[in-house]
Amino acid sequence: MPVPAPDGAQSPARGAKREEAKMKILTRNVGLAVIGLNLTVGVVRAETISLTVVAGHPPITKGVAGVRDFFIPEVDRRLAEAGSTYSIDWTQAYAGAVADVNGVLEAVESGIADFGYVPHVIEGNNLPLEQITYVAPFGTDNLPLLMEVIDRLHAEVPQMDEAWRNHKQMVLSPVGVDTVHILSNFPITGVENLDGHRIGAGGLAVNWLRDTGAVPVTGALPDFYNSMATGLIDGILTFESAVAPYRFYEQAEYITRINFGAMYASALTVNLDTWERLPEEVRTVMLDVAGEYRVRVAEDYYQAGAASLATAVANGATISDVSEEVRAEYAAALPNIAREWAEGLDARGLPGTQVLEAYIRLSREAGISFARDWLAE
Repeated sequence: MPVPAPDGAQSPARGAKREEAKMKILTRNVGLAVIGLNLTVGVVRAETISLTVVAGHPPITKGVAGVRDFFIPEVDRRLAEAGSTYSIDWTQAYAGAVADVNGVLEAVESGIADFGYVPHVIEGNNLPLEQITYVAPFGTDNLPLLMEVIDRLHAEVPQMDEAWRNHKQMVLSPVGVDTVHILSNFPITGVENLDGHRIGAGGLAVNWLRDTGAVPVTGALPDFYNSMATGLIDGILTFESAVAPYRFYEQAEYITRINFGAMYASALTVNLDTWERLPEEVRTVMLDVAGEYRVRVAEDYYQAGAASLATAVANGATISDVSEEVRAEYAAALPNIAREWAEGLDARGLPGTQVLEAYIRLSREAGISFARDWLAE
């Protein structure tokens, strides 16, 4: 018969059971602590980054559509595919919702926006070196090829990127537009037909109207339709792929294909402070996607031109082609706007001549010819 344990003492069996129970509780608590630690670490490591991208142009502009439909979702997809602990909460503000076309550069510079679709074609005072294609027109209509030249030009002339840094941003991707023609509400058979007519143009493209008798009116893509509808202007200089989306043919039924050439017009930029704050893995993905964005958007513009003009014709527009001889005569009749521009920048201590000569050389190396030798005079 078992002998009872003294008061306050435990039998060996009861003691063993109690120790076993303590170990189970301890093991459970340790397990819960480890789970809690893992959850806590997960919360710390997973991070949502809030970023704002703005554009003054609406998404019917292919460069803006490319930001919305390719750049942003592709960055998101690649981060998720790589198992990144970072995700991005994008605020997208297009069509002037935060900044109009004249204010995007400043919006990114001030930090109001993290990313911007900057139409530097209208930023000649702030970004003079970026105007290079507009002072040397009548080149190629091959936009993808032109954008390769622009990439090489930026690599060769560091002052071009420095100018952007002075505005607290950097270029992720240069953006061009397909070749530019004349749209008007009157027929054009020769340069003399421009005499006395008010023609809208963006930035330094107004110089393409010098000595033609036309009255140049500075404007921007989103404003051209209403300016023609109200009689402020009689026509515009614009690129092929914009004709249908902006319905310019409704106000200017005559399309004179003179082929001023494809142009380097805009850039997708990022605020420098924002860029420095982004994790390295996010920056790497963005740079990779930006390179593909440049190629895709250039191809989109280039391929969309013919379809845009076809839509215009289907809606009553008339297209007339300018011969290479007339095109060369038009180019020769202009003042040497390229040399004027370069020498003016040289006088301000900027590498105007260096940029011009490098651009023409790189273009020729790429097989691009011009209707006029802008370096000859």
